[in-house]
Parts: sequence; C-alpha cells; structure tokens
Amino acid sequence: MSWINFARIGKVVALLAFVLPWLVVSCNATPIVSATGLEMVTGSVKALSEQAPQDSSPHLWAVAGLVLIALGLVLSFVLKPVRNAAAAAGGAAAAALVILAIGMFLTIGGIKTKMAEETGEQAASAPASADNPFGGDFEANMRDAMAQAIKVETKFGYWLTLVALLGASGAAFMAFSGRVSPLAGIKLATVAAPAPADPDTTFWDSIDKNDQAALLEYLQRFPQGRFVALARMRLDEGSPPAA
Repeated sequence: MSWINFARIGKVVALLAFVLPWLVVSCNATPIVSATGLEMVTGSVKALSEQAPQDSSPHLWAVAGLVLIALGLVLSFVLKPVRNAAAAAGGAAAAALVILAIGMFLTIGGIKTKMAEETGEQAASAPASADNPFGGDFEANMRDAMAQAIKVETKFGYWLTLVALLGASGAAFMAFSGRVSPLAGIKLATVAAPAPADPDTTFWDSIDKNDQAALLEYLQRFPQGRFVALARMRLDEGSPPAA
C-alpha cells in the first residue's frame, strides 16, 4: 500500500468521524446540548434541555472543513502524477486541520462568553425581594456558581477527525517526497493475478500417459508442444513388436 492510499484512508476516516459526537455542553455532569460534526455543519445542534438555546445556524468553519476534506479526497484520485495528487491531498488536509482546530476553539470561547454575558445581565436586573433580601449581588453569586457548573467538552469524534487529518497530511507529505511505504509490497503480493495456465501443460497433465489414443490426440493438438518427444516415446513403448 502506497503513502497516497494512506492519505486517502485518513481522509475517509475524518469524513466518517463527522457523524460522531464532537461537542457536549453539560451542567453538573448533565448534558444540555450535544452536537456531532454533521449537526454543526447543518445547523441542527441538539438541545437536550428546554432551558438550553437551540442552535440552528450552520458553523461555517465546520462546513469549510468538510468541503476541504472531501475536495482533497477527490483530487487525490483525479490528479496525476502521484506527486500532484499528494500535494493537493496534503494541502487540503492541513488546511482543514487548522480551520477545525481554530473554529472549535472560537466556538467554545463564544459559548462561554455568551453564558457569562447572560449571567451578568440576569444578575444585574435581579431586585431585592422577600425571597432574595440580598438583591443583585447574591443573585450574581448564585449564577456565577451555576456558570462554573457548566462545562463545554470536545468529544471523541472531533479528536478522531483531527488525528485522521494529521495522519493524512503526513502520509501525503511522504508521497510527495517520493518515499516508499513499508507496506508497498503488500498490494503486489495479495492482488497480483496468477499466471495464465499453459494449455499445453494443462492437457498433458489431464491425460493418461498409457492411453495411446490420448497421446495421439495430444500430438494432433500440440504438434510443437513441450511434451511431444515424451509422447512419441510413450507411443513407441506401447507399439506391438514387429512380426
């Protein structure tokens, strides 16, 4: 298997990882928002709680990453020679890796900032009451505690995508530099077609060497065959002695 095939496999794995969980927002270990990579692309992020906001906007960085991965995979098959295919595949994988890493970082930062802003607005507007004699300061402290209980975590699918893209980039670089894969000979050993059967040998192996009729048929079919001399010798051995 060549390095360019390793790069293609890495891209396929990265694409498949889009259907796995990428991001989970939880409060006190209870998930309130969950999203796969594909849901972030389509803007159909799941809100697992009624209090959680519904995110219906596609994340452009996730869309760009998906498009780059798919484009790099297609170009790796279309472009010739392998050096050009490797350059396109490696460049697309590296660009997708950077975009997905930065995009997720900014998204997590945006979620945390939004939560902090909502907490501040709600705390500032909380008046003192019989139930809350301490007013806004007490309310702010309570909401700060709630905000600290909320965690934003990247999940296995997202990290699998990054690792697969990193592997694809490395494999594409090896193919671009002309390196030989340590598994390069496996394809030849497993896929190489067997040598075509020799009809001369096949027929000779199928007949009874003591059957004169079969020997004569062999001579008629293969007058220049590899076993002509042996067939004539067997015929002579089987001929009746002269009177």
